[in-house]
Amino acid sequence: MVTKNGGTVGHTMVKYKGDYDFDGLYKLISRWIIDRKYKFDEKRYKDKIDNPMGTEVEIDFTGLKKETPYVVTRIKVSIHAWNYKEKEGILHEEKTRFTGGRVTVTIDTDIIFDWQAKFRGSKIKELMGDFYFWIRKKELEATHVDNQEYEALRLEHEIKKFLRMETDTHAY
Repeated sequence: MVTKNGGTVGHTMVKYKGDYDFDGLYKLISRWIIDRKYKFDEKRYKDKIDNPMGTEVEIDFTGLKKETPYVVTRIKVSIHAWNYKEKEGILHEEKTRFTGGRVTVTIDTDIIFDWQAKFRGSKIKELMGDFYFWIRKKELEATHVDNQEYEALRLEHEIKKFLRMETDTHAY
């Protein structure tokens, strides 16, 4: 159920432990966001070297897309890697440089209604905004809200396929 203010509509998480290609994962997520016409922004890149087991890396991405003059969709992806150590060897039957450790990728999608604040400022405008949202609620949920939920699941599937965590088919 989405309110007239919007909110989070999709949330998923991928946890992985073992050897993987961190640079490839970074490129996959950033390219995925850009290919879907989101305005890409890397909000944070934090690298802590304080553990003899390896480095801790945190990266936050945000993608923003203006769907209509009333609707904006946003996707937020956070990568958190622990015990990050670069290695060289064989990964997926090829000799390459790769990363070992644990990684968690969190994906949140949300939707923002009335992003231009046309229905804010006075009591009349707010009532008009409530009425406008009430009239178009089913259409907004069917077109934008459902699509954003599935965007999170599509990205999760691509990440799992990249990490070789599942088969080539999925329920969505």
